[in-house]
Order: sequence, then C-alpha cells, then structure tokens
Amino acid sequence: MSLTYKISIHDPVIIYHLSGKITSEEDYNEIERVVFDYLNQNYFRIVFDLKELTHTNSSGIGFFMRTLTKSRIMGGELVLINITGNVEKIFEIAKLNQVYSICKNEAAGINYFNS
Repeated sequence: MSLTYKISIHDPVIIYHLSGKITSEEDYNEIERVVFDYLNQNYFRIVFDLKELTHTNSSGIGFFMRTLTKSRIMGGELVLINITGNVEKIFEIAKLNQVYSICKNEAAGINYFNS
C-alpha cells in the first residue's frame, strides 16, 4: 500500500494526515473505510492534511469527492490543508481548488469550522 495516515481529533473536527500517494483504489480502500466509519459517528467536519501526499490521480480525486459529498449531505464540510507540489498542480489543473475549501495549515483548517 502506498498511502499511510494518522488521525487527530479536535472535537468536532477530525484531521486525517495523509502520507505517500494515491494512484489506485487499493491505495485508499482502508482510509475510505475509516473516514466513512467516522462520518457515521458524526465526524463530518473533515480536514485532510496533504502535506506529505506526494501524488494523486483520478483515483484520489474520486475518493476526495465522495468524502466531500457525504460530509455535505450530513451537514458538514471537507477542508484541504498543506497542499503542495504535484498534488497542488493537479488540483489547479482540474480546477478543484474552486470546489474544495483550502487552507494553508492545520490551525486555519480547524478555524474554518469556527467561522
């Protein structure tokens, strides 16, 4: 598996710190199950820290879109933080920076939900 993650909870916000790359369904299967389990526990204010995510493709974009949709259905939101390098370029090219709420760092991502 190319993707690893850590979770930190700043109730009611949950932060997923992603490391590695998402290039296939196999890469995100585990994290998707975990995210949807937490969504079902009412953690629908989601921050994905992409600081250590080195690459993604349409598989990763699909995962992020499903998570965004589910969180919004539940009355929440998904915020992306620390987007850099290749991942930032993909989001810009696909104009996804106009779809997602993007913050510079963890503090800003958490504060997004307080405003």
